[in-house]
Amino acid sequence: MRELILHIGRAKTGTTTWQLMVALNRQVLQPAGINIPQFFRGDNHGELAVAFANQPGRLGRGYAVESHEDQVELRGKLQRKFERELTDGTWLFTSEHLSTRLRTAAEVDSLYEFLSGHFDQIKVFAYVRRPDDLAPSAFAETIKAGRTHGFNRKYVLSARAFFDHAEFAQRWERPHRSDITFTLRPYLREGHLDDMWRTLFTLADARPPLPQLVAPPAPANEALSAAALRYLQEVNPLVPDGALTNRNRRALIATLAGQQGANLLLAPTVAAALAAQGLLAGGLRERDLVGDIGDMRWQEWFAAAPSVTGDWPRLSDAERDEFAERCAVAGVTFNSEAEVESTKPGTTLRAIRRAAIRLTQR
Repeated sequence: MRELILHIGRAKTGTTTWQLMVALNRQVLQPAGINIPQFFRGDNHGELAVAFANQPGRLGRGYAVESHEDQVELRGKLQRKFERELTDGTWLFTSEHLSTRLRTAAEVDSLYEFLSGHFDQIKVFAYVRRPDDLAPSAFAETIKAGRTHGFNRKYVLSARAFFDHAEFAQRWERPHRSDITFTLRPYLREGHLDDMWRTLFTLADARPPLPQLVAPPAPANEALSAAALRYLQEVNPLVPDGALTNRNRRALIATLAGQQGANLLLAPTVAAALAAQGLLAGGLRERDLVGDIGDMRWQEWFAAAPSVTGDWPRLSDAERDEFAERCAVAGVTFNSEAEVESTKPGTTLRAIRRAAIRLTQR
């Protein structure tokens, strides 16, 4: 008997920290009957998403998948790895890319068909975060990735897939198949990781070795203040695609993480857009999820008060002028198209770093 527990990391539900914890506890989980694979590239099992997504995109390029032929080759590699490495028992796969890259039921069916050739039972679980709480956090991630759009109604409409939990559940659940089960859980800040562990051991029908579980040494994902995010948003259009590598961008974000200040709040236009789309609860209905079970976490999830609304904070004119002056000294100029011209190689990045350090020292 071979069983798979497939964790789909929905946006901003602690997936990065969870994956780090799972990796740290590989030796503890094995005696409990849960196997963690080592044949994927890292703790995030994103190859599964790349192999079956119609549009692998930038994630695919990270796995050297830029054509249909590359994708077929990746599927073949996974097939051979599974045949060589899998043993009887319970296995745990986890990746947030499954929720973002597999966008249709047909893509999910292709993945299920592949996995069914290797597992007798597939138990899928995911967590969802209330959209009014999720919106500021999800928006912050897009800015950290280099985007420049505003935190407004247009953003909500473009990012609807992040907030429509009902559509997400429909895409992944297969009630007509006895070999596939789907479990949806509510994301609540307090006790979230403990709930993830309990869900895992319940699905695995195993006794949790909670006292022996090792926690990660620090948060795996930097949280930025509203001021730091606004600063980063002004930096983004100054750097053309490819001029700032992911490694250097992460270094800049790590620097900005030290900036103290208020968290980003839900913008009024975003709250109105979520309400107009019927997504303040992600399209989910309490009676559909709780029923006669009376799960208190779901009741708390639905009953939570909406996040406090506020305006998108702006940097002061003095801060903006000082940043522009530092860039000018480094030979970086701005034009109306928000492009960068530099007289010296690397001066753009150095100017950004100096300005970022100045901001954190205020």
